[in-house]
Amino acid sequence: MQLTEKIAELQAHVARASGEHFRLVWLAGGAPSERSALLRGLADAEDGAFVDVGKKLSSSLIEVPVSLRSASVEDCFAACFGESAYAVTCLDHLEILFEPSLRVNPVALIKGASRHAVLVVSWPGTTSTGHLFFGASDHPSYTDVSEHELESMVHLL
Repeated sequence: MQLTEKIAELQAHVARASGEHFRLVWLAGGAPSERSALLRGLADAEDGAFVDVGKKLSSSLIEVPVSLRSASVEDCFAACFGESAYAVTCLDHLEILFEPSLRVNPVALIKGASRHAVLVVSWPGTTSTGHLFFGASDHPSYTDVSEHELESMVHLL
């Protein structure tokens, strides 16, 4: 399937999600570069924003003393979106949100943000029948989220 066809398919999911409580579409599976290209294409097609969460959030948090970072992460995450309102905001490179020292629930943080804007989010881990995973099962950042818990659409590549 061509990139333009994938973008059109994702646009249909975005249209459906825009009427939901959590205006959110998770993009999972495929290669990270494929998800990034799709998010960038969608942001262009929708006059939306593409946000590299890793870069933006780390540059905001670097200014915050280590002892205060976990208390500041939600505000810094919200600042990643900036002042402008976009029809669609695409979030990529979320790995920093899984950093155990930040003590944040990445899924809850993103779900909360999606109540105010339509978000299309690249899941940085793997998928398996009804579940999204991040990290190795023996690592402190390990996360296992059921699709049901996401309360939003998951688009698999």
